[in-house]
Amino acid sequence: MPENTDENIKWRVLVAEPLGEAGLAMLREAPDIELIEAVGISREDFLKRLPVADAVLTRSATKMDEEALNAASRLKVIARAGVGVDNVDIPAASRKGIVVINAPTGNTLAAAELTMALLLALLRKVPQAYVSLKKGNWDRKRFSGRQLNGKKILIMGLGRIGIAVAQRCRAFGMDVFAYDPYTPRKKAESLGIPIRDDLADALSLADIVTLHMPLTADTANLIDEKMLRAFKHGAYLINCARGGIVDEQAAAEAVREGRLSGIAFDVYKTEPLVKGHPFLAEDIEDRVVITPHLGASTEEAQAEVAKIAATNMMAALRGEPYEHAVNLPFIEQKLNKEQKAYLELSRRMGILGAKLAEVECGAIQGCHIMLRGDLFTEDEPLPNHLSSFSVGFLKGLLEVSRGPDVTYMLAPLLAKDSGLAVEESIGEPKTYKNTIEVTLDAEKCKISLMGTITEEGRMRIVKVNDYWIDFVPTGKLLLFQNHDRPGVIGKIGNLLGDAKVNIANFALGRKDNSGLAFGALEIDGALDDELKKKLEKNGDMLWLTFIDFTEGK
Repeated sequence: MPENTDENIKWRVLVAEPLGEAGLAMLREAPDIELIEAVGISREDFLKRLPVADAVLTRSATKMDEEALNAASRLKVIARAGVGVDNVDIPAASRKGIVVINAPTGNTLAAAELTMALLLALLRKVPQAYVSLKKGNWDRKRFSGRQLNGKKILIMGLGRIGIAVAQRCRAFGMDVFAYDPYTPRKKAESLGIPIRDDLADALSLADIVTLHMPLTADTANLIDEKMLRAFKHGAYLINCARGGIVDEQAAAEAVREGRLSGIAFDVYKTEPLVKGHPFLAEDIEDRVVITPHLGASTEEAQAEVAKIAATNMMAALRGEPYEHAVNLPFIEQKLNKEQKAYLELSRRMGILGAKLAEVECGAIQGCHIMLRGDLFTEDEPLPNHLSSFSVGFLKGLLEVSRGPDVTYMLAPLLAKDSGLAVEESIGEPKTYKNTIEVTLDAEKCKISLMGTITEEGRMRIVKVNDYWIDFVPTGKLLLFQNHDRPGVIGKIGNLLGDAKVNIANFALGRKDNSGLAFGALEIDGALDDELKKKLEKNGDMLWLTFIDFTEGK
């Protein structure tokens, strides 16, 4: 992101709702920031102010939907002082190159403590006992509850808040286990938290289930009528995560029928709650605890999320390293030297795969990326659940058809839009310390590639399809498949020599008893159409393709 080099020009930051004073003070004091405070303005006025804004700092009330994004012609950053970004159209922002930042660490303790508060209130019937006592009753028997010690609690989502809740539950003597298909088992094991792979099985074992996951296409309505019937009879359900994960009507009915002993919610599909909501029904009020989305509502949390959001927003505007970008697959500046090298290798392997598909197999329909080695276990998956190296591969793959303007932010979206099925897995190293192995499924055939980086730091492609080979994906590369018989290499050399094209490096891979070979030539000159036709006709080639890495294509 470009810096403001003119001292008289400032980044304009628009704020349209109340935020923590600590964050606002940072913006007011920054010499390169012009803070536009417009708290309480109408939607119409907000849209009118957007064209001059370089950044918008929000909580949850400011809707940055497609209409707002289209109005914000200068917008570079949207910063959310909190965790959830349901109020931002992430795909639309990404297509416009707008970075979306949140503050996931600032309210971790507040959300975890509220979870414990609701858990205790629900099992010990605290709100109901308070109301009864206010009415002049002294009914101890009616409000006999359950204790936490010894109960099995299922934590759905092992992010920061889920882990903080797990730690507190253990302090109460609870038996903690988790369900999170996106958390590496190695991470869960390091925390000493058993992971269950089957959700229905996990639900059947838990006395208490607490949700700590984002609202995504995968988690929307995850706890529906069918899944609620998988719960252990008499279990409790807590939701301090996001509204929309639970079918609220079905949850209320499960309480009514006695399948659930009680529920405690702080978030809802539609907020605020209105009269007639299932949780407000009088016949289940003694088994329901609800609060008005208080997860981050502590003085400490509001100050912290405002500071985190403001700090990272200013860094993004200034072109400095920043954190918590929810629509950037990774922050490249935070990768170490070796990780950056493998990121570039993955991008070049994507280019190779696309070019090979063009001449051999037709349109690519899916890809599987296998990452082998300790290096890749350090790269924790991001919101789209792909590692930086898989995103790098997609970027290279799509650059061939979409051009060099494909960004790391845009690559996963373009892959999804095109219907490209992407799978990623982590494996143990084999021949090499670390390798990236890719299989592309295309219309007519499959293409496989294996790449690594030597101890000297040089990128190497060591296998193409079933051909073991060793070449560097750099410079101007001529790739081809030829009949494996005497004289072929001499013919190719003569044709290139006649065209005054020097061979810089050469590698050949053979496949036993196939009668075919695969070659890679790095050349110093260009490959025009006339020379390409001569090579195809007289060089005994089945096909060839040319890649100019010096142009990034």
